[in-house]
Amino acid sequence: MLELRGPDGSRGRILVEAKANIEPRDVPATLHQLERYEQVDGKGEGGGQGRMVVAPYLSPRTRDLLADAHTGWYDATGNLRVQLDRPALFVERRGADRNPYTSAKDRRLRSLRGPGAGRVVRFLLDDHVPIGVRTLASRSQVGAATSSRVLDLLVRENLIERDREGTVVTVHKRSLAYRWAQDYGLMTANNAVPMLAPRGVDRLLRDLTTFRQPYAVTGAAALRAHLPADATAVAPLTLLTIFVDDAVDARRDLRLRPAERGANVLLVEPFDRVVYRESVEREQVRYVSPGQTVVDLLTGPGRSPEEGRQLLDFLAIKDKEWAL
Repeated sequence: MLELRGPDGSRGRILVEAKANIEPRDVPATLHQLERYEQVDGKGEGGGQGRMVVAPYLSPRTRDLLADAHTGWYDATGNLRVQLDRPALFVERRGADRNPYTSAKDRRLRSLRGPGAGRVVRFLLDDHVPIGVRTLASRSQVGAATSSRVLDLLVRENLIERDREGTVVTVHKRSLAYRWAQDYGLMTANNAVPMLAPRGVDRLLRDLTTFRQPYAVTGAAALRAHLPADATAVAPLTLLTIFVDDAVDARRDLRLRPAERGANVLLVEPFDRVVYRESVEREQVRYVSPGQTVVDLLTGPGRSPEEGRQLLDFLAIKDKEWAL
């Protein structure tokens, strides 16, 4: 228990739960323990009362879950949040986003980088559960071992729920998209080449209707393809982002020019062909799936993250798992 006193004499207390290690899946039990402390202690009697979890390291996902429950935190890397209503107090500080205390003996998967993890995540974002490990591996075109390791990470991060047989029964799609965005980036995971379409992006979209190479539009234009016809995007369309297998061939066939500045097109050679999976066609133009669009926007340039949040909000209306 920490006790604080404000300049006006008001007093507040912070219940502290210390953990040697805590993963996102441990947060519900930890919050339950804090609630029991509050019941015994008498929450809020004589002043304000807050809650805090302390551990050597708290991951971004763990901190998000604690924030949703109005609970503060502190870890040895400097991540800190303390909040009290009385006396009025709010302190937040950023430390490490990756665990510096990982044991070399711990061989569990800790990142969603790479094609294997990307294929599993994309399937979970764009398809429906329940689904078993082997079926997921087959449909994602990865090995069963890769599928199992990725699912183990997602369980630890409290991003999916599995039954006793190991079948995935719930996917927290919104949280999963944000978690993948920590390891995947439109501009970092792929080879993005800025280009200029001299006749503008609207004309280029029309040209794509006769483009014969594999491609799929992502980013702001894909947002518009997935939003309802009567919805308005939060930002104007100034950059057309297109996944293509070969940027040199696409530049030639689409009559684009290299551009260090003033680019209105990004030709993106993908980290894996999974970006084309579940593409949809609108007015004879192919667009990546909603799940791929979301993560590309969340990690894209300019106002792309704001557009990504707009698409997330719309998807949550159609599918409750996108609200989780």
